[in-house]
Amino acid sequence: MSTSSALSSSQLVEMSAALPDVVLKEGMDWTNITFKGRGFAWVNHPENRAMIKTHYEEREALLATAAGVYEAGWATNSSAWVRVRLELADPEEVFELLEEAWRMTATKRAIKAYDEASGA
Repeated sequence: MSTSSALSSSQLVEMSAALPDVVLKEGMDWTNITFKGRGFAWVNHPENRAMIKTHYEEREALLATAAGVYEAGWATNSSAWVRVRLELADPEEVFELLEEAWRMTATKRAIKAYDEASGA
């Protein structure tokens, strides 16, 4: 894990701005992070926690390797969500999770454009 400073909920919201077509829905104490209205992450600011969409296998790996940082969130037929204690999480790992959640939600066209722009 990174030894850099603790990640805050507002920093996670800022990270999401690096992803195309992200729309933020702000509440009093929370932010819903979406791709054109389709949610892929949710932030609880007072608790400094996030819920991020992921694949079942990824969530299980995170729970097995860093149970103090990650907790199981809700699940659907196609995805599992992981709850993240942001102050304990590695910011780079969280951005990777956020980016993968975006990819699970975005259109193929948006993903292709993003990959081309980033040289992937």
